[in-house]
Amino acid sequence: MMPDLTTGMSYDEKAIRIGTIAMICAAIANFAPAAYVYLAYGIIPPAEDICKMWAVLAVTFGASWIIQPITYFSLLGVSGSYLGWIAGSNADIRCPSATMAQKAANVEPSTPEGDIISTIGVAGSVLTSVAMVTIFVLVGQGILDILPPFIQNSFKYVLTSVFGAVYVQLACKNLGMGAWTIVFAIAVSYFWGVLHLPGWLLNILIIVGGVVIARIFFNKAAKKQ
Repeated sequence: MMPDLTTGMSYDEKAIRIGTIAMICAAIANFAPAAYVYLAYGIIPPAEDICKMWAVLAVTFGASWIIQPITYFSLLGVSGSYLGWIAGSNADIRCPSATMAQKAANVEPSTPEGDIISTIGVAGSVLTSVAMVTIFVLVGQGILDILPPFIQNSFKYVLTSVFGAVYVQLACKNLGMGAWTIVFAIAVSYFWGVLHLPGWLLNILIIVGGVVIARIFFNKAAKKQ
């Protein structure tokens, strides 16, 4: 993007500066409740337990700390990525919001226009999330208690449904690539379960396989042109 004549900085450079400051502040703020409990009541877990908890988290989610930012960056853009990682729920809320915003504005991801629209979509989703969370914190439990059991049980499939909807939306842009990617993912998942290999490796292999398949289709389309 063109640099701002008043500062000499591009849009991305400004977004990185502001986003870095916001991320550092958010990281520090995450420790504020624990610091308050320690300072006010003198309660803190032993260092050994903290290290054990971190190790469990690292083993469980460590791969996603690397994979997800790389995977979602092309869709969210620079500023949308900062907003998404500060607010959280990238996979089930921020990415679908960015996708729908780009579709409504008829712009492509990984373009300057797409990054701007993605940021607007993510920002709108954050405002909506804050409003809805506030409402449901106040009255949500009362509503959930009166819902039929089959509706309460269906909430466990919400994330899967969102992933499926986003996948179909993106796969419609190239049905062949989308079909081969899902076939590859199903086949790998089946053999992975037979071999009883770690799940985090499965995620990496499916993502890498999807990238390779996309590259093959891209090269074929380029040769036809």
